[in-house]
Amino acid sequence: MLMSHKWSLGRLLTFLLLIVGAAIVLVPLLWTVSTSLKSPAEVFQDSFIPKVWHWENYKNAVTAVPFFLFLKNTLIILIPVMIGTVFSSALCAYGFARFSFKGKRFLFLVLLATMMLPGQVTMIPMFIMFKEAGWVDTFLPLIIPSFFGGGAFNIFLIRQFMRGIPKDLDEAAFMDGASRWSIFTRIMLPLSKPPLIAVAIFTFMGVWNDFQGPLIYLNTNTKYTLALGLSMFKGLYNVEWNMLMAATVLIMLPAIIVFFFLQKYFIEGISLSSAMKG
Repeated sequence: MLMSHKWSLGRLLTFLLLIVGAAIVLVPLLWTVSTSLKSPAEVFQDSFIPKVWHWENYKNAVTAVPFFLFLKNTLIILIPVMIGTVFSSALCAYGFARFSFKGKRFLFLVLLATMMLPGQVTMIPMFIMFKEAGWVDTFLPLIIPSFFGGGAFNIFLIRQFMRGIPKDLDEAAFMDGASRWSIFTRIMLPLSKPPLIAVAIFTFMGVWNDFQGPLIYLNTNTKYTLALGLSMFKGLYNVEWNMLMAATVLIMLPAIIVFFFLQKYFIEGISLSSAMKG
């Protein structure tokens, strides 16, 4: 009876902490939604809930800037980057998980070490390289790198999962005459669906919310992405906060929907990969 009481008290405290944490996380989101429905004069008032709900802010936010053009540009970058990141990281992970070669452990440690290298260190050299290639003010600098490795963390995540797949499947496929490529595409990729979806979600969130990359490489307004297009609501002397927040809510919705429907695979991919022995 005493153990049951302690267990109930522990669960109650856990739930209370989770509720407090969720409230802290939700306050900025609720403030954004609330501001998106206010008039310009009401934005800086103390009331959290708008006195009059201005739903027309969303329509004005879409028409004030070329919103759908920015959406098209974002998708032009997003789709190939997701394909390149997922496929190239899975291919590298397959090599580390299944092949044996000299220096494999050293190369893998070097790969992991790159995660500790700040992006700011490589920012200027990469810009100079892409400028010399004539790729500045194009989508290429934002797309092409995704086809060369897919990122150290993504490789590590998928590699950990693939190490847990029995090698008997590879041997059986070899006996049936399958090549390494067939094993990778027909066995390893289908079985590695959870971490692949997790990587796809990470990539989607990163590209969808990326502000720094387009800011560095895109100069023409008609090539802006959604994240970069938000800056157009900021004038020289003032900021249209209500329409800026309305556009922000519209941009957040796809990310929330994607995570809501794929959270099962996301959690499964992270948890299973973390449970594998390195």
